[in-house]
Amino acid sequence: MNWRQICKREIGQLFITDRRRAVFLFGASLAYLILFSLLYSTHTIKAVPLIICDEDQTQFSRTLIQAFDDSERFQIIDYVSTQTELEQALQEKEGYAAVHIPRKFTQDAKAGRSSTVLLMADGANILIANTVTTAAQEIIAAFSQETGTRLTETNTGQMPAMAENKTAPAEFRLRVLNNPTQSYLYFFVLGLSMAAFQQGIFLAIGASVQHEYRHPEELSQSHPLSIMAGKLLPYWISGTLTFFLTISAAIYFFNIPGRASLPSLLLLSSTFIFAAVSLGAFLASLCHSELTFTRLSIAYTVPAFVLSGYTWPLEAMDRAGRIISYTFPLSYFSNTLRELMLAGYSPVLYQNSMILFLLGTSLFSMTIMCYSHRKSHVDTKGRVPYQL
Repeated sequence: MNWRQICKREIGQLFITDRRRAVFLFGASLAYLILFSLLYSTHTIKAVPLIICDEDQTQFSRTLIQAFDDSERFQIIDYVSTQTELEQALQEKEGYAAVHIPRKFTQDAKAGRSSTVLLMADGANILIANTVTTAAQEIIAAFSQETGTRLTETNTGQMPAMAENKTAPAEFRLRVLNNPTQSYLYFFVLGLSMAAFQQGIFLAIGASVQHEYRHPEELSQSHPLSIMAGKLLPYWISGTLTFFLTISAAIYFFNIPGRASLPSLLLLSSTFIFAAVSLGAFLASLCHSELTFTRLSIAYTVPAFVLSGYTWPLEAMDRAGRIISYTFPLSYFSNTLRELMLAGYSPVLYQNSMILFLLGTSLFSMTIMCYSHRKSHVDTKGRVPYQL
């Protein structure tokens, strides 16, 4: 068979003979996208259980408590009398955050003295801790601005604008680009679905390559280059289609921003899928059975995602972590994709696409050599003397 005939045969196996390959290829990324998009559909963490200890018990302190109650980030679930009770409630996980308002809170404020409001947060979950810290800072800053202005007006008789300038001589503003709401849906889901997409490619191409070792007689007269070109091409095309289906679902069903241009997405996805298909075929060529390959690919997936720099920046890793991350195709793909989707551009698009293409070319060449070596040792029963 030539590579065209092998390609036609592979399409039949992909969609008719062994349909689980199509399920792997088309289903993995969409399943993760749907699952985690529903999980993070609120975009940010809301209604964090909050415990209040108000030792001041004045209208002034109740105004601050009302500000926390009005925020969608918090849900007040309990009131306690002492700081000891507050700490005990946090230890028993009755709430994830607590606010302690000290005695003489109002008295100090009216006298022009600062009074510390204590915020305690459970740091076991860093996402919750960050949300609590940021939201509480905003609430307390707004409360200080408003009440400070009002007290200055009352005490000095100044006009509101003059009082505001006196109590807040420097104004702080924050501007967050590309993801202003700090949505976990935008931050996390794309990368996770692409990791699942890579795993789907691995499982599909692994089943295809292992089929040839179990049935060596079917392509015994074909050249290894024709075999691999004919086998990998359908998965590259199908993978590209899957990628755009996933991106379309992310944009139109879950409202993830899609500011990237079609050519940039096509360039990045095609080179990544080429690298992923080639890597999957290479790993499958090293394994004696599909079960061994599946275990190896699953063991690969988690470190590849963790070290890709998607959730923890590469700049913050140690040298060993960065060196390892450079060997994973996902490291050149996932962050670039997020930048394209959220910002509309990525300064490393062409660089990373070229690296992915070179990785794919190298892995494809090694796959052909490995397959040729194994094919020359395969007997009619499909046993191979040198294998993982």
